Amino acid sequence: MKELAGLQHRLIEMLLEFQKFTDRHGLTFFLVGGSALGAYRHQGFIPWDDDVDIAMMRPDFEKMESLMANQNNRIGEFIYSPVENHIIPEAPIGYLYDDAHTQNGYDQTAKIDIHPIDGVPQNGFLRKVQMVCSLVYYLSEYRLPVKNKGNKIRMVSKAILKVTPDVLFRLYMKITKKIMTSWNADQSRDICSLFGVAGYRTEVMPREYLMPLKESAFEGAVFLVPGDTHHYLKRLYGDYKTLPPKEERYPRHTIHLTYRIDKGEEL
Repeated sequence: MKELAGLQHRLIEMLLEFQKFTDRHGLTFFLVGGSALGAYRHQGFIPWDDDVDIAMMRPDFEKMESLMANQNNRIGEFIYSPVENHIIPEAPIGYLYDDAHTQNGYDQTAKIDIHPIDGVPQNGFLRKVQMVCSLVYYLSEYRLPVKNKGNKIRMVSKAILKVTPDVLFRLYMKITKKIMTSWNADQSRDICSLFGVAGYRTEVMPREYLMPLKESAFEGAVFLVPGDTHHYLKRLYGDYKTLPPKEERYPRHTIHLTYRIDKGEEL
């Protein structure tokens, strides 16, 4: 589809601009999730993919947010949406939006998801504490039931929202963030994308799956990816080398309809 190719072209432009920004400030990001899978299996986008997932270790992520705030959360034509001041309510991660098409809403423009990576405690009880803190942080930030974590957790989150006074949510955010980010990712045996789509238990993995990072071709450019790509992708996807059934090979969003194949410009 020509429009999808145009969207992917625009996403590469966004990635390259973000790469210039991080290089200039001595920060590091790397492809994760479906983008890492695309780099391995297709040397670029999964053919039907219409977004980009990247990650940064927590210290770099926090520095990036601070630097963005100092430049009005903009990189040229692109707008950054901070974790605690989101343009639209989604997961507590960072988002970089294309400024094009925002007149139709930010859900109708290209975006890059930026996941912070945190250390994970070895103690089983403390892992439960970290997981619960991440859920309470999500609730406190968005005042919406938790998504993609199962019906039981969604029901519990609805109950918490009903009984919690609004005045307490900001305090909950401060406390839970301090707890859930307490474990230094550089010194932890295991790491996690606390708000990754796969869920806490699947997203927790040995740090050696990521580090040291390595370079990979992606749509004619070069970006960093998890160093142990095989075990990283197997952890998230199982049999990642096999393509999904044809009926599952479709874009998950509709924004590609607003982009052209030539320069990623508006139709």
